[in-house]
Amino acid sequence: MPLLDFDGDYGRTYDARIATLIPAYEAIFELAAAATAALQPLAQQALVVGAGTGTELPGLLAAMPQALFTLVEPSAQMRGFCQALIERVGASDRVTWGPDDLDALGPTCFDAVISHNVLHVLTPDAQERLLQQMAERVAPGGCLLLSSYSETEPPELELGLQIGVARFKALGMDPATIEAVMAARNSKVFSVNHQRLEAQLLQAGLEPPIQLVQALFNRLWLSRRCEGGATA
Repeated sequence: MPLLDFDGDYGRTYDARIATLIPAYEAIFELAAAATAALQPLAQQALVVGAGTGTELPGLLAAMPQALFTLVEPSAQMRGFCQALIERVGASDRVTWGPDDLDALGPTCFDAVISHNVLHVLTPDAQERLLQQMAERVAPGGCLLLSSYSETEPPELELGLQIGVARFKALGMDPATIEAVMAARNSKVFSVNHQRLEAQLLQAGLEPPIQLVQALFNRLWLSRRCEGGATA
């Protein structure tokens, strides 16, 4: 279970604060959509895990114009925000809501599986389970796109944290909030270990992940399953 309250104040103010918290927030969405447009322009089925308020959906809908989308979002409040966006962009006929637990999808596989800013709000054990579930849903020839918080090793870690604090200050974040954000590391936000990520994807039969973006500790990875690759 996520340790941030997406059904409370955090979720209510999510869109207003998230671009401050996550560097290259919009660029990640833009490049992930571009990757699906390049690799899956004829996609028929797409899965978005942790759809949140739906910010990434217009780009993905345009990138895969034939695809039907299954969205997963455990927070009722975030689903409400997302559904309102779906209706505003006229995409209700292309979108359905899936179960919170991906195992309930059964054997369904997707041409593209996308998950932004989800893994880092889960503990490492929960990260591993969700990653396995998502990898199993990638169809032969399909792709997996993941963005998440992923720390480097010392001494780069300390430098990155120092730069991150300076960035928060430059964007006008108050000292108490900066302190709370930094204290959330390893208590509410958990780094995704990229070596462990690669090992899990290889074990699931996907290709080694390609890092498309790194902005401080925010990363976007692309992994694919070869055309003849088996799914679990």
